[in-house]
Amino acid sequence: MRSLISLICLSLCLQACGGNTSVALYIEWGSCDFDRERWAMADRIGRGCMMASFLEKHPPAGMPVVELKLWLGEPSTYVDFDDPAYLVAQAAGNGGAAREQLLVFRTDRQTGRVIETLLRSPR
Repeated sequence: MRSLISLICLSLCLQACGGNTSVALYIEWGSCDFDRERWAMADRIGRGCMMASFLEKHPPAGMPVVELKLWLGEPSTYVDFDDPAYLVAQAAGNGGAAREQLLVFRTDRQTGRVIETLLRSPR
């Protein structure tokens, strides 16, 4: 029940920011169980498969960026100067190309805590 409430809160928060925020968006990416060691070794598709599990097990809202990096390692890149972002991809279906996105953790510049999580085009 707690994880369902977390997903709903995440969805509502992201929807208010105008992104594609369907709870299904995260769940459709895959159902691999998140594991810190597997995440560190995974490619972008493996990370995409673990994304929903990570967000459910370790809700990032309010998490210090230092803790986020302990779970996910160094970010693939940073967006908007300081927001850590990790490249993830949805497994290709029907012979199509994998859909790459950046899993972005918007942070409060003063507190260093995550205030929002969203998917964004890497371009």
